[in-house]
Amino acid sequence: MKKCCYIIGAGDVFPTEIRAGEQDLIICADGGYEHRLLLGRQEDIVVGDFDSLGRVPRTEHTLVAPCEKDETDMLLAVEEGLKRGYERFVLFGALGGARKDHSLANIQLLSFLCARGAKGCLVHGNEVFFGVKNSALSFGEDCRGYVSVFSLCDESRGVDITGLKYEVKNFTLRNDYPLGVSNEFIGKKSCVRVSDGVLLVTACAELNAVDW
Repeated sequence: MKKCCYIIGAGDVFPTEIRAGEQDLIICADGGYEHRLLLGRQEDIVVGDFDSLGRVPRTEHTLVAPCEKDETDMLLAVEEGLKRGYERFVLFGALGGARKDHSLANIQLLSFLCARGAKGCLVHGNEVFFGVKNSALSFGEDCRGYVSVFSLCDESRGVDITGLKYEVKNFTLRNDYPLGVSNEFIGKKSCVRVSDGVLLVTACAELNAVDW
């Protein structure tokens, strides 16, 4: 995988076989500090107001934010990664947990990253959520399970889905009519592409089986 910024939040966290490389950046957002060794090495930065963690980590690389702020801790972590020049983000612990509103905010972060020319995904167990803007997402033939495709903007035009159970060509998806739920892998190489718009693509797939 290309150089990446990994962020660990305070939501549901599952074991992973992903190991961060030396050129990668690991950021723990608030309560994500409890899972700081998830990616096989020490974190580079810890950021947040630490209301979830309940204490401020005593490290030289801790960035403390005020409790009364506009940004979520995960957004602060993403902004820190962007400042350091990273263009590819993988977020763990971004979904589930006690705060469902934070899960929704983290899904919106995929649009935030797309708008800044970056790429992002949320890893939640065996499911991955991708943001795709004016580009394509390709899956290997070994992928199994469901794929769903939603529009994160008013209209996503020129949507092509190939190699899945249900294929479409030059389709328009809207964010007020969810037509793209529960497509399926069928043992073929497959692709989801959008010409003009931003998609949320959810898939039961290993991250290393996806070309994004």
